[in-house]
Amino acid sequence: MIRLTWKLGLKFLDAKGPSFAIMLLVSFMVWILFRPYAGGVNMASGKEVEDIRYQKISVSYSQSTAELMLYDEELFSHSLSILDTKKYYCLMTEYLDREQEERLRSATLVHYEILCGIFSDAAAMVDTYADRLGGWEDSSMELHEFTFYTRSRERSIGPFLTQGECIEIADRLVQAGERISCCMPYGQAQWTASDRG
Repeated sequence: MIRLTWKLGLKFLDAKGPSFAIMLLVSFMVWILFRPYAGGVNMASGKEVEDIRYQKISVSYSQSTAELMLYDEELFSHSLSILDTKKYYCLMTEYLDREQEERLRSATLVHYEILCGIFSDAAAMVDTYADRLGGWEDSSMELHEFTFYTRSRERSIGPFLTQGECIEIADRLVQAGERISCCMPYGQAQWTASDRG
């Protein structure tokens, strides 16, 4: 039975094999040329990818921050030092607040609330960057930053659009007992052993 089936199969391939192979090849080529473009899953244009990223930034940070990303990608990426630090302290405040009763508020929770407030104000400054930069010439802009020593490591915080904004946030951090460097032009801030406090 198997031998008979094998012989019939060979006879079919001898007779129809070449035309069958050509038909398969032509079908494959037609499919490649005229296939539908996968429902847009992985074929998003650059504009669609940018729109998706804009939506993610709007949800994660704010619409003004998403506008800054569109206006100046590099400034946005550097500003994440402010935005992510704010997010960290505010999330830690919420976490510690849920874990502790109101009458047993720890010193850590109170300190994190203060830092959340300071970095929220700094993040509010970042929210104004896109609007404010629209009226400035690049030559008149001098960005500033400081180095923040926290959790056993140094981290540059900035950029701030003016030295005054940088000094305001830095002074509030010093009053909260944090160790930071002086405000310096962006890219020059370095930790010094003598802190500002």
